[in-house]
Amino acid sequence: MAIHRKQAVYDIIQQNPLLYTFYRTGSVTYQGGTEVRVPVVLQETVNTSEIGTYETFATTPENGPETARYPNWFKRRASIVFDETELGQNEGKHKLLDLLQTKKQIMQISLANEIEAGLHNGNAGAANVFDGLIADAGFTSGFIEFRTEATQASTTGGLSRATYSKWRNKYQTISAFSVDGMTSWLELYMECSEQGTHPNLIVTDPAVYRFYDRYVSPNQQRRDKAMWDAGFENVLFRGTPVVPDPELAGTGRSLFLTMNGKRMVDDFNMKPEHFSKPGKNPLARSTGAGIGLQLAILRKDDFRMTPFRYPANSDTLLQHTFFTSMLCCSSLARQGASAFSGAVQY
Repeated sequence: MAIHRKQAVYDIIQQNPLLYTFYRTGSVTYQGGTEVRVPVVLQETVNTSEIGTYETFATTPENGPETARYPNWFKRRASIVFDETELGQNEGKHKLLDLLQTKKQIMQISLANEIEAGLHNGNAGAANVFDGLIADAGFTSGFIEFRTEATQASTTGGLSRATYSKWRNKYQTISAFSVDGMTSWLELYMECSEQGTHPNLIVTDPAVYRFYDRYVSPNQQRRDKAMWDAGFENVLFRGTPVVPDPELAGTGRSLFLTMNGKRMVDDFNMKPEHFSKPGKNPLARSTGAGIGLQLAILRKDDFRMTPFRYPANSDTLLQHTFFTSMLCCSSLARQGASAFSGAVQY
């Protein structure tokens, strides 16, 4: 199974626009140890001033930068299981299907869907459940809260939003998309942009995506070519791809996500060969440090695949794939969320 790993992992990444963008922006980091620590800048230095010729100046001791600490790794597994009898029933002239290939495809689709769902939702403190982007109703987990900055007071990465005003995500509401949708999106986009960097990806409720597609006339629509060629439906907003996301269906929500903050090039070409060796992907450059979201992967469990084995006293073959990871963030202020104040409407 290991020899097929690179194609299997490539296929999983290609099914998920969030995972795809993490790799595309180099915002994947391989880690070890019990936690991930990320430096964050929550306040500017006081040690700057204008000075004249031969003028002396005072310096003030200061602490920093602060460090966000993410202590919880989340492990996923996907297994292929079949009995030797099933293999015998699917060979020769009576063969109905390629059983192994079919089971592999089912495993890949299932694991991709599990990872995508996990990336979106906070775990509300549940054990062994991935802590994703959207905060739970009690604001005990997740990264992005759908409420105003002034009311955000939870703790993320060990740092309190109540203490640090720059450790809060941006938030905008929409009454009706054709009325103030573009105004709200533009304001949110500008709030999440700073010093020449911008959100890398906007994921949205498919209904809201259709609103945006309807709002922008066909002759004005532009698409991110690399994402389009990879199979992801998208339309650009201020140069950032807007992608419909089934995980947000029926919510009216949109997420403005900043990874490395740089414009993504159209000639990006992800290949199965990039995934030849666990923990050694050349696309994982960690260039998102200090800017925004990163996907941290435990080097040992980077889609680790076991060989097929027979459990004791069984004629059943088992193969497992393990993926251990976590989300971490160095700037919540660069992340944004929008929602409708009432009904989701054009």
